[in-house]
Amino acid sequence: MSLEKRPVTRFELLMDAGTGAQKAGDILLGAFVGMGQYVYVEPMIPAEISPPARSRPALSGVIIRLADFDVTNIGNDTDLILAAHEIVLDRRLDDNEFNVNAKILLDMGDQEANPDSYEMVLKRCTKLGLSVIPFNVDPESQTIVKELGGKGQNLHYLGMLSYIYNMDEEMVQKEIIKTFGKKLKEDIMAKNVTLYHNGYQLAKEKVFFRYEVQSHKREGAQILIDGNTSMSMGIIDAGIKLYSGYPITPASSIMHTLAKNFPAYGGVVHQAEDEIAAIGTAVGSYYAGQPAVTATSGPGLSLKQEFIGFATAAEIPLIVIDVQRSGPSTGMPTKTEQSDVLAALCGSHGDYTKIIIGVSNIIDCFYAPHLARYLTEKLRVPVFILSDFQTANSYKVLAKFPLVQMKNVDDIPDFVFDRFHMKRLTGPIEMVRTKQTTPGTEGGMRRLTGLNTDENGKISYFSDDHQRSHATRNEKIHHVRRALTVPEMFGRDTNEILIVGWGSSRGAIEEAIYMCEKNGVPASGMNFRVVYPFPLMLKEIFAKYKKVMTVEVAYGDALKPSPLALLLRSETLKDIHPLIAEATGRPLRPRIIMKKIQEVLK
Repeated sequence: MSLEKRPVTRFELLMDAGTGAQKAGDILLGAFVGMGQYVYVEPMIPAEISPPARSRPALSGVIIRLADFDVTNIGNDTDLILAAHEIVLDRRLDDNEFNVNAKILLDMGDQEANPDSYEMVLKRCTKLGLSVIPFNVDPESQTIVKELGGKGQNLHYLGMLSYIYNMDEEMVQKEIIKTFGKKLKEDIMAKNVTLYHNGYQLAKEKVFFRYEVQSHKREGAQILIDGNTSMSMGIIDAGIKLYSGYPITPASSIMHTLAKNFPAYGGVVHQAEDEIAAIGTAVGSYYAGQPAVTATSGPGLSLKQEFIGFATAAEIPLIVIDVQRSGPSTGMPTKTEQSDVLAALCGSHGDYTKIIIGVSNIIDCFYAPHLARYLTEKLRVPVFILSDFQTANSYKVLAKFPLVQMKNVDDIPDFVFDRFHMKRLTGPIEMVRTKQTTPGTEGGMRRLTGLNTDENGKISYFSDDHQRSHATRNEKIHHVRRALTVPEMFGRDTNEILIVGWGSSRGAIEEAIYMCEKNGVPASGMNFRVVYPFPLMLKEIFAKYKKVMTVEVAYGDALKPSPLALLLRSETLKDIHPLIAEATGRPLRPRIIMKKIQEVLK
């Protein structure tokens, strides 16, 4: 029996939707963390509700990257796949995310009823050079699964993976009990624990390899959190008092988390009848003086555009969270993409005067609401927070975040500005309407309209007043430009090629640049946390490099630049092309980025 020590590895558990693959992943995650290892997790969630079992759309699972160093992305490719049957395996092979030495554990339990299908997939694996280890769930476990109404097979697979990754059997059992203890009767819990131990024993007898990743003792309190939960907690800590939304994947869990926790902090969750009502409520709340936020995904963002334009013209603060997914239209609801930048910036008709914050990781998710509230209340322009499916649903273990407990926007600490590479706004900030009060203010008055007005709030169709309105709104955005500092940079300043990205592409770009550095490839990286506007010194920074190229999970080709490349071209007048502009729905891989850089530099 070989025990191979590795600095990093990646594996997958593939099952049908509703059979508990992601729950097994949660248990593994908790146990790995308890053992002192670094983990990054990506759930694979089907787009359909209750897809038929043993069908390609039913693929559900979890990808776990395990390392002895802090990991910021899901990595390059997979070393091991455990598949519940041949259909989910066949579907996952289409994504081509396995490495040449990958091993596959395939449950053969359905082979007798589907011999041709199994034979076809096994031949495919042979053709791809993949090592397949067939296995059958032991008879006792099969009986228990039947007694549990078809449930529990995920615990058996969990046992197999626990053995392969050299996990403490008792520690994982404690994690199982912690996860299910309050939900299951004692006899049901005992059967699930038996399934786990049987899986561990089966792997011990059947699998002739094991992996071990070095553990590290972590100082201080640690939390296990995903992007949407972090965003929800950030909304509370930023002092926002109302969340108004309509359920939509992948933003819905923000509402779910707040529904459980917001009332304890004096907050209100409003589930509206549609996306338009949701943003209307948020606008109305801020108009009345109560900080509010609405969250959605691409299709909902399209519906919200008229109110976004209204808030711009009426100078009402507005925060919109857009958890991006593949588009256009309903697209692929459970796949990641970064294509909504232009919709956020230019979606409403007329001149665009908006601010876009892009979250690059789970910590950004927590502090983005603080910055968004500060900017929207100071400037009275819409502020967007753009996340995506990958960031929203990926888990990481982190030290507890310092709390702000913001009551007034002037309370925002400097470290939040530093995180987003900007300074506090300075100087007097002029509004289109110079005399505005919150409704209910004694002796105060405010006209609420989307029509153009003069500085006193009186409706005006005069050309001078309209030009002044545009200039005043744009000057607000220029205040942000002047406050922005140099964006986050990676690697040595080589002057050869600069790779630029934003949002969830950050982790893959950072790792790719350090891989380049290790291999003697002269490349540098840049990441934007404020995606619009850009800092004033950007043109001078780009001028230092022979090539500037973008990496985005968004479509682009030789004739059509991807969204970030398009914006950067217009701002800097530099011939910027995408290095990677793919809308596959899958996360970026550092090794592919490095390979593309090498090809460009040849």
